[in-house]
Amino acid sequence: MILSTADSTRAGSSASFSHAFFYCSLIFLWLLVAIWAPQVEAKPLQDLRVNNLESVGAGPSGPGGDTFYSARAYAYGAHDYIYDLGADEEGAGRRVLSAYFKDTGSRWVYLASRNRNGQISRTYFDLLAGTVGAQDAGHDAAISAQGGGWYRLSIAFELRDVTSLYFGIAAANGAPFFAGDPGINRVFFSGPRLDSGAAVPTAANAAATRAMWIWKADTVLDIQRRNELMTFAANREINTFYIDARTPVLHNQYMLAEFIRASQARGISVELLFGKPEWALYYNHHEVLTLIDEATGFARRYPDAKPSAVHLDIEAHLVHQWQGDRNAVANQLLDLYEQVRNRVAPANLPLIVDMPVWYDQYVLPRRGQSRLMHEWIIDSSDGVALMDYRDTEARIINDADAELRYASASGKSMVVGVETMCINPEQITFCEEGSGVMNAVLGRVNSRLRSSHPSYRGVAIHHYEDYRRLRP
Repeated sequence: MILSTADSTRAGSSASFSHAFFYCSLIFLWLLVAIWAPQVEAKPLQDLRVNNLESVGAGPSGPGGDTFYSARAYAYGAHDYIYDLGADEEGAGRRVLSAYFKDTGSRWVYLASRNRNGQISRTYFDLLAGTVGAQDAGHDAAISAQGGGWYRLSIAFELRDVTSLYFGIAAANGAPFFAGDPGINRVFFSGPRLDSGAAVPTAANAAATRAMWIWKADTVLDIQRRNELMTFAANREINTFYIDARTPVLHNQYMLAEFIRASQARGISVELLFGKPEWALYYNHHEVLTLIDEATGFARRYPDAKPSAVHLDIEAHLVHQWQGDRNAVANQLLDLYEQVRNRVAPANLPLIVDMPVWYDQYVLPRRGQSRLMHEWIIDSSDGVALMDYRDTEARIINDADAELRYASASGKSMVVGVETMCINPEQITFCEEGSGVMNAVLGRVNSRLRSSHPSYRGVAIHHYEDYRRLRP
């Protein structure tokens, strides 16, 4: 058929109108679906029910800016916060459930969803190691450090047939039912949310720790020195203290508890630090074990001021016996770590140890095996502060690689420490470079390591007195 010019124009106009009508119809239908389809909006969750939990307001500002609560388990059974979806909230699609938790006595917690048939799917999280534990089918999970001992926990799941959501305390990985003790089985809890989304945050190991060694107990015992420390920490975004606790834990636990409460109120976690090279030797182990017993007793005596860890700085290579028989000294040190770890475990206190970066060059025979010493150290502890005393990005990252890879494979945590003391050689300290260069280097180190090593938790700076004197 041959059309005239006028016919062609009319045909084109008709076709354009048909296309426009078609697309307008699609938009109208999409709007109807968006208006009438059941949806769950992205929102904080309020009015949660409690099941075998005491929930007490603990502070005005949690890690997400919300009020945080002390959740304490009692009686036998599951111990949960529960949110029941309303009829207008149920529907379909992918959702992300999240909340902030901090271990104040209980290491294991979980997020869960319940369907119409009453089946509860749980995913467990380890607040000590900062890792995801057992997962039921249908959940994608992530845990990310927020600093000060807080973690953000998330699960992504299909909303279809889900009627209730749970935030719970567990006895262990995969164990939701137990007889709760409010003085022991407790966590801080904040910011429960349900959001629309396809997946949990990809930064599952968004390391946030910025720690500092503090080797003078007067910051605990003297209120003016404590206030100076708090101001210094706030100005430099320090969120973890390794505090020399030998004198306070033996002679003034009340002031130690006050110090920890003041720190925690500012979002700063506190690890009880004990250090002396001679403690590596057998005939000095009793000194360490006495301190550990006092520390665990303190944690039970002041449950509202519980430290986040026991932290040992025992540099065995500094005793003169190391030069004559380092294998014997290293084995004595590892024996001590095993004893300490057994003693702190019932109090739910992790053992963190300091380790020189060069231990990865030393093969140690022990109990019929020969392995690199850094592997023995990592296995004997719950986490490591690696004394990676270098002053360039390349050296810090390169020299920490073997330790971080082994810690990741072992499910252990690690922070990377740097030096500010004015000592030789210059390549091991930021004394000459100053705080500006150090912060720039640590920023790049943090960005690179947190994306490549699940064990990496952040950085630590040695130590307070010299850091204060560090030039800008």
